[in-house]
Amino acid sequence: MSDFLPARRLRGIEKSIIRQVFDRARPGSINLGLGEPDLPTPDCIREAAARVIREEQNGYTIHAGLKSLRERVAGDYSHLRLTPDQVIITAGSQEALYLALMTIVDEGDEVLIPDPGFVAYPTIVRMAGGVPVRYRLPASRDFAFDAEDFRSRLSPRTKVVVSISPSNPTGRVLSRDELREMAVALQETNALVISDEIYRDLYFTHERPASISEYYANTLIIGGLSKSMSMTGWRLGWMCGIESVVRSALILHGYVTTCASTVSQKAALAAWTVEGENARREARQKFLERRDYLLALLEEKIGLHSVTPDGAFYTMVKVDDDSMRVAEAMLEHGVITVPGAAFGEEGESYLRVSFCADKPVLAEGVRRMGEALRIETSEKI
Repeated sequence: MSDFLPARRLRGIEKSIIRQVFDRARPGSINLGLGEPDLPTPDCIREAAARVIREEQNGYTIHAGLKSLRERVAGDYSHLRLTPDQVIITAGSQEALYLALMTIVDEGDEVLIPDPGFVAYPTIVRMAGGVPVRYRLPASRDFAFDAEDFRSRLSPRTKVVVSISPSNPTGRVLSRDELREMAVALQETNALVISDEIYRDLYFTHERPASISEYYANTLIIGGLSKSMSMTGWRLGWMCGIESVVRSALILHGYVTTCASTVSQKAALAAWTVEGENARREARQKFLERRDYLLALLEEKIGLHSVTPDGAFYTMVKVDDDSMRVAEAMLEHGVITVPGAAFGEEGESYLRVSFCADKPVLAEGVRRMGEALRIETSEKI
């Protein structure tokens, strides 16, 4: 039998660098590369799920998802005056991202993505036949938005701009002024914005981060409960916004997924209760304490500068060396981190370090990081 060749759209696409690093980790490693909260799913969600499993028939919902859940999602974006028909409940926000890009992008279309940015962005763009073009969030400015660079990347072929706030991997939030600058730059284009807001309820600022949709009408929003409600395995996300895009994406969603998990959808309704909001608030406080603890450890114990995140649960740690080589050295000493190069050129010389772990685990992880760095330094001398 001849060797199998995948379809052209999949050729050259491999596991992400994040997954490759995880696969090489030895048993007993401390995972500071984790992209999911370690906190338990809130009781209100779990109790709701247990009840519907015991008491209700849980066949398919309609493709778009439960109307009651779509109404709650729409209500979170009151400035857009969305109807439930402008919301699709998806199998996590990653399916929503896939649906959005596959629905909008044609062969040769340019898609602006942040550098650094989530590893799936360029991969799905290529699957859709598009051309990823990176706009810089310069490391020299702690990964803040660079309006001048952003404008320079726009072209007549720009079909989509992907924005994420808070950011994976940096944890930085786009301020209202930065969002206005982005919106002004886009006014003379026909580009559609995909706003990735999966971390929007995990913030350490005084108020919930703003959405680009408040300043630029041609915006499709992606969100979900995976991060803010510790529901990664429940696969509950959404896309909402421009009705014509949502209508087309719903057709693809029906063929790809049929519908998101019915049990997860019904349980997710509890996220919009008082108990759900309290759980989000407690999670934010827990991650804020861990953030401050980790950043102090990195500075005081091993002398590494970290970017202070405004949200999410990651920091970018400056290592002044090839990020993959440093991450591999960390693996040898039993600690998992993610090389910044996985997220784009601006991430090079940094590691993404997660604080999805209790303080004693963070302390031991930093101790192992210091040990790895000391050996790396001594080998260079």
